[in-house]
Amino acid sequence: MTTLLVTVTPAEGQGEAMGRYLQGVQPILLGAGGTPFKRVRVTDTVAGSAGTTMALMMDFDTPEAITKAFASDSYQELIADRDKAFSNLEILITEPIE
Repeated sequence: MTTLLVTVTPAEGQGEAMGRYLQGVQPILLGAGGTPFKRVRVTDTVAGSAGTTMALMMDFDTPEAITKAFASDSYQELIADRDKAFSNLEILITEPIE
């Protein structure tokens, strides 16, 4: 099992771009076999300065499924909105520590 971890800080005044991005990316990730299991809002920062305000975690069968979803033409069309919508964004492919 591979987990996609996405952390974001919305850009001020870019709610429309964020809405378009989120509406477009969700079916891409679900179509790639993603199973969402947690969406959280950051309420406090103990250490660090990234300014992250939200995070999403989704499980996938393989890391290749995630890579393929983000390489798809459908996702490429969302990049302009993604880059406007977030002042900070990290898309991370993770695996369990054994």
